[in-house]
Amino acid sequence: MRFALTALTLALVSACNQVDPIPEEEKAEIDCLASITVVEITDAIREGAANGVDPADLQNIKPDRIAAAISKLEAKYAGEMDSAYLEYDINHRLDKIQDALNNRDPDSEATKIMNDTLSLGKSCTFGS
Repeated sequence: MRFALTALTLALVSACNQVDPIPEEEKAEIDCLASITVVEITDAIREGAANGVDPADLQNIKPDRIAAAISKLEAKYAGEMDSAYLEYDINHRLDKIQDALNNRDPDSEATKIMNDTLSLGKSCTFGS
């Protein structure tokens, strides 16, 4: 049993080592698109809540915007890893924004990520 577990672990490590990382230029574009999407999500939820939109409809904003961002990304880059990284990046940034808003610590990592995300999302252009 130990041998099978060790063999499986070695096979997985070997497979993971063969995956090419995302090139830095591509990663920068994905970060830009993720930030743009996060700004769109937060703005849409804030506006919808202020205008009395049904909470069930507000819940659809995040998956709809992520799907739209993935479509934009796939039009330019066809890699599955790119789409997975984009979705992770969007969710990570949204989680950090939630942490920053809940904790209100101006020196926290979450606040830094929130500020960087909002700034990048409003200043960068994906695909240029």
